[in-house]
This record gives sequence, structure tokens and C-alpha cells, in this order.
Amino acid sequence: MRRARAAGFTLVELLVVIAIIGVLVALLLPAVQAAREAARRMSCSNNLKQLGIAVHNYHDITQNFPISIGPWPEGSSYTAERNGKGWIVSILPQMEQMPLFEALSIGFVGDFNSGGGIMRAECRNAMKTQVPALYCPSDPDSKKNRTDRTQWSGIEVALTSYKGVLGNNRMGGSSSIHQGPADCHNTINCSGMFYRNNYQDRLTFAAVTDGTSNTLMIGEDVPSENTHSVAYYANGDYCSTHGPINYFPKPTNPTFWPNVMTFRSRHPGIAQFALADGSVRNISQTIDINLYQALATKAGAEAVSPP
Repeated sequence: MRRARAAGFTLVELLVVIAIIGVLVALLLPAVQAAREAARRMSCSNNLKQLGIAVHNYHDITQNFPISIGPWPEGSSYTAERNGKGWIVSILPQMEQMPLFEALSIGFVGDFNSGGGIMRAECRNAMKTQVPALYCPSDPDSKKNRTDRTQWSGIEVALTSYKGVLGNNRMGGSSSIHQGPADCHNTINCSGMFYRNNYQDRLTFAAVTDGTSNTLMIGEDVPSENTHSVAYYANGDYCSTHGPINYFPKPTNPTFWPNVMTFRSRHPGIAQFALADGSVRNISQTIDINLYQALATKAGAEAVSPP
């Protein structure tokens, strides 16, 4: 009499099934990860779009672009209280953040010598406040408040993934490893849209003679790599195109400030920018550096367009 064969897998069959499952996981996992990154990139793009709309709404009200009030008067020495509000503070009301705007404005008179700057005690809690639209979801570290920021040592502050485009000027003068026109961030003649003393020369659309659709206005940064990054501070909310996209400082010299204030992201191969017309573009990290720098100027008379 023949015995009935017991139901079930043989060892060989089980190993084959496991191998097939492993192959399927190996094939599907990158696709799932790519889909998740695409969703995060779209969310980041929406954040930049929101910032661009807020800038335009601010211009409609004031007839100029948002201003930054520099961290200390030109020609004076630095002290902890000589700190100004950055351009992001200017547009907080247009982002439905009026309470935060008011908290950052209490007692702010622009007279930094008398302690009227943004580092005063009345602003400390507000400086820690996080606004979701200021963070790229592909960079979870950007949402972690820090106490190690340059000029803010020991004080907890919120960061931001989005920085105003200073232009193509190199930071730190000849000490920078990158190339570009002369350092400008203490003066009124930077080539881009935002810099820490632009309250002295308030820009309008008329100043963007290269065309708003050809001028980078706001771009991505990885704040953990930029020790100057502070969300609401005039010395921490801008970067330059003097260096290439997605340049990350060498571990041997990670905090040298002229080299870290460039645009970078956690998106593979690209960084996203809002242009002066409010549109958002992905810019490849392989873009020609001369084209990239030309896109950062508002009135450079270069015949260029975003790729």
C-alpha cells in the first residue's frame, strides 16, 4: 500500500521561495524609497512655493522685497546683542504666523548698541519656534533646534532649510575656497535678492532687470552643515552661489563659514529654488558654475535662463 505524501514544502522548495521573496524585496525597495523621496521633494517644492507667494504678497503691501536688518552697524565691533531680524521675519504675517512675528518684534528698534537686537531676552522663546513650512522633509535634522550656532552659542534657536539668494558674491573675501565677485554681505551692493543689510537699499521688481523668471530668489540649504543657519536671524538666512550645489565641507574644516554658506540639499543630485517670479525649479548639482552664478544675479545682464 502506497503512503500518502505529506503536504508541505520540501527544503529545496522553501529555499526557492525565500530566494524569490528576497529578489522581489530587492527590486521593490528602491522603488518604494524613490516614491517616498519624490513625495518629500514635492512637499519641499510646496514649501518653497509658499515662501515665494509670501514674498510676493509682502511686496504687494510694502512695494519692496522683504528686508534683513544687519547684525551690527557697519564698521562697529560685534557684541552679542547687535543682531538683526532676517527677511523671513518680514514675511511671517503672510505665512499666517502673526503671533511669532509680533514676538520677534517686541522691543526691536534697530539700535543694536542699546541692546535692541533680536538676541535680547524677550525674543529667546520666539527664536526657538518652529514653522513647518521652513523645513525640508528630506532633511529631518533641519527640524532639530540647535545651541551651537555661530554667535548664538548656548542659546537654543530654530533653523531653516531655505535661504535667500545673496547672489554670486564669494563670502569671506580671499579666504574662501570658492570663486566669485568680491565679498559684499556687509554692504548694499550684493548681486542677489537677499543679504543681511538690504534694508539700506530696498529692492523692488524694477531692480530685477535680468527678469524674475531668470533670477534665483530662495534656495535649499542643509542647516546642520551651515553653522550660521538660524531661521530668523539676518546673519543666518542667506547663502551664495559662489560654490557649487550640494557642496559639503570637508570634515577637517567643517565650520569655516565662507565655505559653508552655499546651497545644498538632501535630494539626490539636485537642490530646489524658488525664482523671483514665484515658480520653483530643480537645479542639478552638475549645472555649469558660470550659468549657476549668472542665475543668482538680479541685474547682471547675462543672457541666461534656468535649465
